[in-house]
Amino acid sequence: MRLVAFILNVVSTVSVGWAIIPLAWMIPICVRSWNIYKGTRPNTTAFGVVDLIFGNLVAGILLLVSKKEA
Repeated sequence: MRLVAFILNVVSTVSVGWAIIPLAWMIPICVRSWNIYKGTRPNTTAFGVVDLIFGNLVAGILLLVSKKEA
């Protein structure tokens, strides 16, 4: 589920690439979701909510539903 969340974050980042301001928070969200997928960062509820609101709706739900341990 975390890999799917990362892929959805990348797709939404690329699709919003025409606007500069949203990239200021979409790129760090994408990098953080990659680190969560690799296991170097913990999957927290706070990041799932941030991804849900500012990133991709489906990716945020997937991060909230996935297991919290790395």
